[in-house]
Order: sequence, then C-alpha cells, then structure tokens
Amino acid sequence: MATNRGFDRVVNFSDAVVAIAITILVLPLVDEASSIGHGNVNHFLMGIGPQVYVFVLSFAVIAYYWFLHHTFFEQLQQVDRRIMLLNTLWLFGIVFIPFPTALIVDSNGPAGWATLIYMMSMLFLAIVQLAMKMYVLKHKDLLAEGTIALRGYIGSQIIVVLLFIAVIIAAVFPNIGLWALTLLWTTPLFVAPVKKLQRTH
Repeated sequence: MATNRGFDRVVNFSDAVVAIAITILVLPLVDEASSIGHGNVNHFLMGIGPQVYVFVLSFAVIAYYWFLHHTFFEQLQQVDRRIMLLNTLWLFGIVFIPFPTALIVDSNGPAGWATLIYMMSMLFLAIVQLAMKMYVLKHKDLLAEGTIALRGYIGSQIIVVLLFIAVIIAAVFPNIGLWALTLLWTTPLFVAPVKKLQRTH
C-alpha cells in the first residue's frame, strides 16, 4: 500500500500532466496565427473556425475528464500499484488527446480517421476511469474514511456505453463525425432512472 506522501505525488503528478496536455492544445492555433503576417485578421479568423471549434472541444474534454479524475481521487485515502498503473494509462489517454486534435486541425475540420481516433481516445479514457472505480469498489480499504458510496460510478458506466455507440455511429456515418458526441448530453436521462432502480432493489 502506498504512503500518504506517495498518494499526494500521484495526484500532483497527474494534475501537472493534465495542465501540460491542456496547454499544448493551443499550439496549432498559435502556429496558424504566426503565419498570418500582414494578412487580413477577419479573413484569418473566419478560416480557422473548425480549428477553434476542435480546440474548445478538446479543452472541454480534458477539463471534464480531469474533473472526474479529481472527484474520484478525493474519495480515496491511499493508492496501490494497480491504481497507479490504471492512472498511468489514464494519463496516456490525456496526453494523447492533442494528437487527434492536431489531426483534425491539419485536415481543416472533423473528418475520416481523425474523428474516429479522437472519439476512440475519449472512449479509452472513459474505460480506464471506469476500471479504476470498479477496482476501488472491490478494494474499499482504499476509500477515504467515511466514504460509503463511490460517486459517479453509474455515470461512468453510461458514458462508456454512449461513447461506444457514438464511435459506431461516426464509423458508419462519417458525415456525422463529432456530432455523434451529442449523445453524451443524454447521460442525465439515464443516470437518474438507474439509480432509482438500484434503490428499489
């Protein structure tokens, strides 16, 4: 079992990696801006609309996964080697996000394999986060004192299913692309009924 100092190092290191990954997202836009020279700024801004959209989306995605990660680790008091391994995989997914983001930017908008790689990266992150929660539920000694239920577990399950469906939709109907991610907006519609069903049992 890791010490409290080891737990803090895992959390601090994770936060640092997320901060770097979320900062790297803006670099393709900075490169675009550096090439404008004496060109028309309004025309330039209109031309990079898709790139800005993907940057904002990726920023929101990483911020969202960090929020889930932060909420999860707030409920822990210690970590073991298995959690550290899963957390390393999660960090891999986080630092990978800028890559498909750059692919989409370079292709001037969401299209083809770039979109699929992007969405599969999100699915990978969701699966790893769910795996961490499933592991902790089986090793409740890792939970902080007084923590009875693990928050976000049901939501994580639903997000994995919805992302899997979104990837299939994007693969079968390429023109839909990243719009398939709007399925995630329906998550609250599923979380409440599932929780209610679990309470009745």
